[in-house]
Amino acid sequence: MDKIEPSYYSILPAPVRYDKRLTPNAKILYAEITSLTNKLGFCYASNRYFEDLYKVSTQSINFWLQQLEKNGYINRIIYRDKGTKEILNRYITIFEKPIQENFNRPIQEILITNNKALNNKSNYYLKKKSSKKTNTINANPRKK
Repeated sequence: MDKIEPSYYSILPAPVRYDKRLTPNAKILYAEITSLTNKLGFCYASNRYFEDLYKVSTQSINFWLQQLEKNGYINRIIYRDKGTKEILNRYITIFEKPIQENFNRPIQEILITNNKALNNKSNYYLKKKSSKKTNTINANPRKK
């Protein structure tokens, strides 16, 4: 396998930067993953690579990756050997915009904010306003 070379820069978008659910180290790991995805569109670095890079334990790397995945910033795809279930490859992809809604909820809960009463009230106001016609005087009437 080729030596992993991160790009010169990394990206830490505002949603990740200001997300209070993430630890500061998870945010730095996200930035590192973005620098590694620039070349191929995905990151194939192992946990060992990140451990050596940041001088931390496997548990720390796993915890940071879990935070990023749980909050919708990354997706991990793991390929295992069928017989031994040993990890053969792992690919990490990043999401430009994280998922903001939990779509595993019933549709009624998601659409609860579509309040018909408010919509009707504002439409009624517009209709009422447009129905009041005022007489306007044409300042430049055409001469016959």
